Amino acid sequence: MQLEEKRAFVNRNIDKVPQTELDLYRFNFACVFTKHSVAMENPLKELPLEEVVSIAKGLATRIDGDVRRNVYNHYQTFQMVAEEAKNNRALTSEFIKDIHESLMGSFMQGGLYRNVDIRIQGSSHIPPSYLKIYDRMERFMFEAEHFSGSALGLAAFSHLQIAKIHPFLDGNGRTARLVLNFQLIKHGYLPVSIPVKKQKEYFNALEEYKVNKNIQAFVDLITELLEKEYDRLIFLIKKFVPDAS
Repeated sequence: MQLEEKRAFVNRNIDKVPQTELDLYRFNFACVFTKHSVAMENPLKELPLEEVVSIAKGLATRIDGDVRRNVYNHYQTFQMVAEEAKNNRALTSEFIKDIHESLMGSFMQGGLYRNVDIRIQGSSHIPPSYLKIYDRMERFMFEAEHFSGSALGLAAFSHLQIAKIHPFLDGNGRTARLVLNFQLIKHGYLPVSIPVKKQKEYFNALEEYKVNKNIQAFVDLITELLEKEYDRLIFLIKKFVPDAS
């Protein structure tokens, strides 16, 4: 099956899976997504999934306070983002600031655009001056609202623009990945987790857009990850509905 066929199969059969199993699937996804997204910019800080699960459940762990708060903040922010997507909330600059503020928690004042110019290590692209961020974000909001491509294209574009503008001092990658999943869920797709092992491919796709304005590499990556996520859910469906079609 191709992606849209898999999506249709899931939509036809998802209600036949026990709610407890769906809840477990969604919890596990949120933990996997959190594990990889928190570690993406620094793979040395990747935690075992068991530790992420414990933190998400509010259980005691051996993880230090800062890492623990990062993980917990991300897990909780994803829950908020998924709920807002299901409620069809509009993507606005204020909502993106809300996402960032939720991510940052007690680390720093979240939801505020940076007030200094920056460079990104290893990138040929220089983010716009802090003096231009407001205008660039408003232009991004207008372009997203009037986007004429596919839903996957819009999700990719939304992520890539945040990565390119880099509006915040910290947490831009995590914010962009949450916005990516916000757009996917809002438009009827499953969310995706970009694994740390694909960091190089992921960063290359970001660079391809930032430097050459080519969105396709990132769309291809997201499509591949969506295929795998639908395969996981189809496997679960067939476990309970062997004759599903």
